[in-house]
Amino acid sequence: MKAIILAGGKSSRMGQDKASMILGGKTVIEHVIDNLSFVFDEVFISGNHSNYPISKGNIKDVTTQKGPMGGIRSALEFCREDIFVCSCDMPFVSSDLVKNILQKKIENSINVVRFGEKIYPVLGIYPFSILNDLKKTIESGNLRMTSFLEHQNAHYIEFEDSFEHQFLNINTLENFRNAEIIFNKNL
Repeated sequence: MKAIILAGGKSSRMGQDKASMILGGKTVIEHVIDNLSFVFDEVFISGNHSNYPISKGNIKDVTTQKGPMGGIRSALEFCREDIFVCSCDMPFVSSDLVKNILQKKIENSINVVRFGEKIYPVLGIYPFSILNDLKKTIESGNLRMTSFLEHQNAHYIEFEDSFEHQFLNINTLENFRNAEIIFNKNL
C-alpha cells in the first residue's frame, strides 16, 4: 500500500499555502511526509503543486477543482492499488496512529477516522475497488465526501481522547497557532 498526501487545495481559509508554512523548522507537509515515511516505503503527494519537498513523486490531478475526491481519484488511478490518504495539513498524525488505522481496517472497504462526532474523510484507507463509483460520483457533481462515505458503507475507526491533537487540521491562522503550541509542548 502506498501513502498519499492530499495537497490539491487552495488554502482559501488560510490565505496562503498552508502546506508550506514553517512549523518547528520544517514545512507542515514535511512533517506529514516524515511521519508517513515511518510506516510506508512510498509516499506520494497528490495535487498540482510542484514546489513541495521530495517524496516518492507528485500525482497530478486527473480533473481539477474536485477537492479531496479528485485527489483520491487521481491517486487510485495512478497507484492501481489500495491507498492510505492523509491531508497535507495534519502534521501530528503519528506512525502509531497510522499503524492503529491499518490494524483496525476492514478489507475491501473505505476505512476512515472518526473522533467524537467528527469524521475525517482525508485520513484513512481507500480501496482500489471504489474507483469506478468515485468517478461516477465526481461526474454527478456531488463532491461531498461524507455523502460518498455513507453510500459506500465506509468503516469508521473510532479513537479515544489520547489521540485528539493528532487530528488537528491547519486551516486557519488560529489552527496554526494551536499547532505551534502543541509542537512546542512536545519538544
